[in-house]
Amino acid sequence: MMIETGNQRRSSITLFSEQAQVHRLRLTLKILLTIFTLLLVSELFFRGFSSLALAMSASLVILVLFFFWVSADTSSVISGMVLWTVAVFITYACWLGNGIFDAIVLAFPCLLMLAIVLAGKLIFISLYAYLICALCFFAFVHNQSLLTGAILFEGLPTWGRVFSYIIMLTFFSVGVFLIFADIRARFKNILQKNASLELALEQLRQRSRFDQLTQLPNENVCKIDLLQTLQQQKSSGHILAFITLNIGNLNAIKMNYSHRICDAALKLLAKRLVSFANDKTIIYRFQQNEFVILKHSVDYRGISKFAEKMQQVCSQIYHVTDFDVSLQPDIGIALAPFDGSSMEELRHNSHLAMHAKGEDAKADFYFFDQKMAVQEQEKLQLTKALKSAIANNELILHFQPKVDLVTEQIIAAEALIRWISPEHGFVPPTVFIPLAEQAGVITDITHWVIEQSVIACKQWHELGFNKLCIAVNLSAEDFKRGNLLTHTMNALSHADLPAHFLELELTESMLMDDIHHIQKQINELRAFGISFSIDDFGTGYSNLGYLTKFNVSTLKLDRSFVMNICHSANELQIVKAIIEMSKSLGITNVAEGVEDKETAAMLVKLGCEMGQGYFWSKPIAQQDFIALLTEKSEELLGITV
Repeated sequence: MMIETGNQRRSSITLFSEQAQVHRLRLTLKILLTIFTLLLVSELFFRGFSSLALAMSASLVILVLFFFWVSADTSSVISGMVLWTVAVFITYACWLGNGIFDAIVLAFPCLLMLAIVLAGKLIFISLYAYLICALCFFAFVHNQSLLTGAILFEGLPTWGRVFSYIIMLTFFSVGVFLIFADIRARFKNILQKNASLELALEQLRQRSRFDQLTQLPNENVCKIDLLQTLQQQKSSGHILAFITLNIGNLNAIKMNYSHRICDAALKLLAKRLVSFANDKTIIYRFQQNEFVILKHSVDYRGISKFAEKMQQVCSQIYHVTDFDVSLQPDIGIALAPFDGSSMEELRHNSHLAMHAKGEDAKADFYFFDQKMAVQEQEKLQLTKALKSAIANNELILHFQPKVDLVTEQIIAAEALIRWISPEHGFVPPTVFIPLAEQAGVITDITHWVIEQSVIACKQWHELGFNKLCIAVNLSAEDFKRGNLLTHTMNALSHADLPAHFLELELTESMLMDDIHHIQKQINELRAFGISFSIDDFGTGYSNLGYLTKFNVSTLKLDRSFVMNICHSANELQIVKAIIEMSKSLGITNVAEGVEDKETAAMLVKLGCEMGQGYFWSKPIAQQDFIALLTEKSEELLGITV
């Protein structure tokens, strides 16, 4: 009951504001003051000063006080007090007058109507019960001849009685007018709120149908349009292309510029796309970086030409304020009804096409084909198997030595993970590492690699090779959980290996992800003695600021440059420049991909310090690596095995 009362109260507040309630109460008080004044004048004129005149005067004073006391906080209390004041006065006037035969009895129904307007159910019911009791009481005293004022009945002048009736009828009419005015106000208020609600609902419908930034129709509209289009297409004989256009570098634009610049670029893109819209081409925006285009065409050639135009439009420079923004579009195309008969199927297949990287990796767009679906299914199966690979001991480590180019002695090794699945056989790291990142298990794999790597390094030390270091590759995902430090230090502690024997390898693209978050963790790890290297330097942004900001100790030259230094003057100069730069910064340099003696000799000539590649050894298992260490050690001592 308390909850219902509260709801009713809130509903009342919704219908009328507090100021409206105060205004209504003050208007009622003005009317009552006018009526009481007229009654007092009539009483004084026809009968002179009497007990009834005194009661009227007292009631007037009380009502005046109520009038000045009314406020938003007191209106509900004063409403009840006003009604009860009038009820008591009417009862007293009837007692002094002619009881139920007095003209003032006409005020009873009007009082109840005022109670409906001014107060709630509780006051109305209590007043109703009181007035019924008062009428019964007066009927009783009439029968018992106890009414003291009844003797005045004959003595009251006719015009005085008429005047009293007129005042009561006026009071009744005003009460009825107030009630209907109140009802009209309530209905008007409800209609206004209903109109506002309809407007708000219409705005919500519009928001649910259109993207707020670009004002393009959204996914909900596309789903409806596509259903209708597919039904109409059966008889047209045309091809319907579901084209997904994804802006791949949107996050980079936000980081390099701002969200405002990014939004402005998207709005410009939307305007350019809309310029191609017609009765056969509809543009939609699904989510932050994804646009969808429904395109009708008589053949594949028309779809291909249109996709080329879309790629050109997206690849143009967008001038936003003082910046030139370049967008990187990925376009995938699914054709209905061949590639799907619903939006879910067409969208999924267009995404598969969009992410396809076949032999023509430089293509501007891709059409979906069933091979992509097969590949996707294979990925799903591999991902499922990968999640249990650690628990099933399917992962192993191989180690590739890092060699001092001058002495040709092994001074470190890089840990490289391998996966041999009972179901899928040998799975290359280039295949399962991206899957591990997508499936969210790369962090668990990295922790396992670190644990096994430091155990292996500790074993080398126990065998007498106590100066060897171990290097482990990291993923950007490894920094996101924030527990890399804890797991790494626990692994070193359990293996009883000093931290300076562990090197963690980063990539340039990884450092672009979240510089501040990554830098904090790197500084914490470096504080314990762990060193860091930049892998594949020269293939990414080659930002020299990263080398000093992250206190990198080693720079690894990418194999794509190293392999051709004996045959390409340009790549020779690139390698030479990187080596000289690393030396000037006091950073150790390592050349990857050394395949022959000629390349190794050229690197020595250029001043490179360390090398890594098949010229010395491919990645090998732990026992084979220990055998290699032993062999190199015996060669150093001049022992022939």
